Amino acid sequence: MYNKILFDTCAWVDFLRLKDGVLGDYVSLAIERDQVVLCGVVIAELLQGAKGEKEQRQLEFLFTNIEILPIEESTWFAAGKALQKLRSNGITLPLSDAVIAMVAITHNVPVLTIDKHFKHLSVELVGF
Repeated sequence: MYNKILFDTCAWVDFLRLKDGVLGDYVSLAIERDQVVLCGVVIAELLQGAKGEKEQRQLEFLFTNIEILPIEESTWFAAGKALQKLRSNGITLPLSDAVIAMVAITHNVPVLTIDKHFKHLSVELVGF
């Protein structure tokens, strides 16, 4: 069992919107166990996709009650270098995914995601 887990945006969407989502169930269990952490990129992505006032209130509640990992200056450099190396090998990934992965690496926490982009980044992934 992990001490803390950084959940990618897809897991939060599953938790907030789907009744029978496997990722959402995992998020719920991790919240009960106080294992959940957030980062600014995930917060921004969730706010960008929020549908209506109810979802915004739910998000604000989460953001005030869940630990938010800081993004250090070195994290931005690490993300840029990782993306440049991948691009030189013909693989182009979103900046947001690279930053999430580098935040996880910096803070030594795994990421829970179904996003296939993360397999190209040197981050520990939670299997479920």
